[in-house]
Amino acid sequence: MGKAFTKSIMWVLNLMLKLFLLILSKAFWIASFMIIGIGLGIAVFYATPRFYSSQMTATANSTNNGIVINAINQLNDLFTAANYTAAAQNLNIPLEHAMKIKSIQAFYGIDINHDNIPDYVDYDNLYNPKDTTTKRVPGIFYVMVKVFDKGVFAPVRNGIEKYIFSNPYIAENNDIRKEQTASMIVAYDKEIQKLDSLQKDYYFNQLTQKAGSGQIIFLNEKDVKLFHKEMLGLVAQKQDLQKTLTLNPDPITVIQDFTQLTRAVNPWTKYVKYWGLGFALLGFFAGVYWQHRKSLFTFLRKNMLG
Repeated sequence: MGKAFTKSIMWVLNLMLKLFLLILSKAFWIASFMIIGIGLGIAVFYATPRFYSSQMTATANSTNNGIVINAINQLNDLFTAANYTAAAQNLNIPLEHAMKIKSIQAFYGIDINHDNIPDYVDYDNLYNPKDTTTKRVPGIFYVMVKVFDKGVFAPVRNGIEKYIFSNPYIAENNDIRKEQTASMIVAYDKEIQKLDSLQKDYYFNQLTQKAGSGQIIFLNEKDVKLFHKEMLGLVAQKQDLQKTLTLNPDPITVIQDFTQLTRAVNPWTKYVKYWGLGFALLGFFAGVYWQHRKSLFTFLRKNMLG
């Protein structure tokens, strides 16, 4: 057992050594292609505009989060189609501002621990409903804005809010929600008053009795507190509704506002890294091909050309 393990370790180390020597022997190819890749990366960097991204976390109060997500992604379709005129009208912003927006997208959070807490944001929309190991978190959604100019972010942010709030279906559902919540608060008030009156009546008419000498006898204190639990429950439910109306009067509630636009999403280092490493890998394979090209051609002639 010990010899077999030692032999396996030595085989792995020997393989790694051979791979290292192979890479070292192709250092010229790798370095040459990497320099070309870095140059192309810098060229692409200067040929493409910089953009900045910001993300907001929110929850819908009056409708399913999917309704809001779909509405925002329909707005993003206008930017994908370069229909800036319609996008500007929907966001109620100047056309020149709309033309400086790269995208406005909404995403779901994905839960992998089944604790209803998002573990990551599904930016690539890869969620599979058939996959039982993950699920979408229904109570939260994310909005990501990408702009080419930091100066347009403030009006765009306000425009997104107006766009959501002016959606007829979302707005009507929110109005109904607030009306129903206010009605429930009134109903709770009435029930609390009724229970309070019944409590008083129970205290002074049902829980007391007179003895023959005129002495008042109180029954068990446990019986006296009969309605306290019910009253406290109604008061707590009423307060929850009042809290909801106070803190969440709008169609959506922002859990975490948009982050600051501090750094470009596509800096020059990103282009240099991806293009440089990509071409370095290409250079390695090009070097291996060049070294074994004769053997490869011979193999192809024998096996494919007959």
